[in-house]
Amino acid sequence: MASERRKRLIRLIESVALGLVALDIAVYLLVIQPLRASTQSALESFDRQRAEIRNEEGRVKRLEWYTAALPGTEKQLGTFMDKQVQNKRKGFTRLAKLLRELAGDSNIDLSGFTFKPESHREEPLERISISLEAQGSFGNLMSFAHALETTDSDFIVIQDFDFGEAGKDTPDSLNLKLSAELYLTP
Repeated sequence: MASERRKRLIRLIESVALGLVALDIAVYLLVIQPLRASTQSALESFDRQRAEIRNEEGRVKRLEWYTAALPGTEKQLGTFMDKQVQNKRKGFTRLAKLLRELAGDSNIDLSGFTFKPESHREEPLERISISLEAQGSFGNLMSFAHALETTDSDFIVIQDFDFGEAGKDTPDSLNLKLSAELYLTP
């Protein structure tokens, strides 16, 4: 009888142990795993919100800086528009004169230039595309291009330039094809 009791007791202990293991697995799958996923999701959401707050704080600081700098910037923009951006009525004549003067100062031969007005309604300035060809030494052509882009009287931006051979009769010369844009007030 004692051995039978022992067997029953061992079976009971095994059944209770298996029940506890099953209960442990059920608690893990039904409680701990969902809580872990929920906690991870909440942590990721918190990190995203914290990053958004940092971005917004940076944006607020930039806006505060722009607001503080606006009066000075507005004055500088007005000065730039008055001194650098010419009126459209005078633009073509001034540009032709400027190109000839810079070509003479740089000692190059300006073989031709064309202007093409480009108007876009959403832009505050009108744009004139400039295409020109010139011949001269490399240094003189570079001097001309630099003088054109850094002129004090007009707002000109060089878009592209290309060097090529000028011809067999002028071995020391190069050919320059240059495209630029002049900005004018309407």
